[in-house]
Amino acid sequence: MMIAGTATKEPGRYYTFQSPLPADVFFELRPRTLPHNAQPVLDETSGMCIGYSVAQAPGLWQIYDTQGHFLRLEEAPLETPLIDPTDIALIAFGVFRIFRAGRALFEAGTRTAVSAKLSQATIMFLRARLKTGLSARNLKMTETAARHMYEPGRYVPLHIQEKAIRYGRRMADPRNGEGMFRYETEMYKLNRKRNVTEYKKYTLEVVVRESDWTITHFKYFD
Repeated sequence: MMIAGTATKEPGRYYTFQSPLPADVFFELRPRTLPHNAQPVLDETSGMCIGYSVAQAPGLWQIYDTQGHFLRLEEAPLETPLIDPTDIALIAFGVFRIFRAGRALFEAGTRTAVSAKLSQATIMFLRARLKTGLSARNLKMTETAARHMYEPGRYVPLHIQEKAIRYGRRMADPRNGEGMFRYETEMYKLNRKRNVTEYKKYTLEVVVRESDWTITHFKYFD
């Protein structure tokens, strides 16, 4: 933790970050209301869940945003004969994982993986929904805090930190100087192994200088 007063003086800058996390590790703030069989739509660029898919019928999913609001239906396209019509009738559940190039992988509830594509409109719509409210683009970071964003063991997506500020528990943090506030919220760390997603709950702490919305410190712990 910084010495009291230091965080009030260190200037903030606007940053953009790409996830340094391993390919199968993601963060999630799960909404309270969501269908029980909802599966996360995972974005490797940011390293976080950007929405949810719910199987409605073979090859057809309901798409929800991170707040649990229904957005649209998504149908698995059959652009090539990669998926036989008789095979797709056997597929009931799956998880979409969005790669850095924008492609999605549909992982069936078996040991096999079938390539499919989320529509670009759906991907862009889910990402755009993250920018409502305070918006992570309007948050600054001190250089000290930003350095931790390049560490796989410390990185937390900026949108997750923004949601902690927007919806988390707010309290004064005099340890870091006047005008500093600490926000806390619960989040999950997802680890996908062999088509099985492991969830672990953490508490995220974000310290903010509210005069210019600059994050001076963040960490998570169990």
